[in-house]
Amino acid sequence: MNILISNDDGIECPGILALVDEFSKLGDIYVVAPGVQQSAKSHAFTFKSVMRVEERTIDKVKKAYALWGTPCDCVHIGLEFLIKEKIDLVVSGINIGKNAGSDVIYSGTCGAAREGLLMGVPSIAVSLDDYQAKTYEDFTYVAYIAGCVAKKYLDSDFSDDYFLNLNVPHLPKEEIKGIRVCDKYGYIEYAENYSFIEMDGKMCIDIKNGEQEYHFDMNDNDIDASACKNGYITLTPLMADQINRERISEMKYIFDDLKY
Repeated sequence: MNILISNDDGIECPGILALVDEFSKLGDIYVVAPGVQQSAKSHAFTFKSVMRVEERTIDKVKKAYALWGTPCDCVHIGLEFLIKEKIDLVVSGINIGKNAGSDVIYSGTCGAAREGLLMGVPSIAVSLDDYQAKTYEDFTYVAYIAGCVAKKYLDSDFSDDYFLNLNVPHLPKEEIKGIRVCDKYGYIEYAENYSFIEMDGKMCIDIKNGEQEYHFDMNDNDIDASACKNGYITLTPLMADQINRERISEMKYIFDDLKY
């Protein structure tokens, strides 16, 4: 089995090394990841441009590249151009901080996994609910959980129509309450602080990160953001297809007599 690993925190992030060590037990590893931090890039894709690429050497990895592009670029160009072998699984992460609720819309980690799915490869986004994680040891247990999940995922009959979003709480193993498969949406708001500043004689807006505000019941463990905060490993199957089919009949009725 050939496995492509990427992320949005950059190729230097130790979360990649933890995934490499764990997933090298399952197959041959390839890495294509951003040369610099690319968080919150969502599914941004670069075209009609020139992109810097640098080959790297990583232990237990057959080929590794740093790409000065988005997480989506890394997976797309990795699958389409840089890696000549057929890839059987894309793993994106381990992200520093959870990607749950509405965060999956903005997440570069999820964007990379989504691109893998769009290109026909089963994919997993992996995140640790700890914004202070810095060392290899912070990520080893998360990588182990991701490996266990990957085996089940690849053995299933449905791995070609969704990618998995995995979040692991920042807790000792003995304090984790279990695994929850979550099916409810939760909106997370970031209360950024904005102010005007002048730089190089030009008016700019300075954006400083604020506190997260949760617009849902934090006791509802069917919402991944709640369940992870409450001590559960969370799994959410996410589709690339964004069509709301429940509204099709209603939309046809509303617009049937539209004059143009």
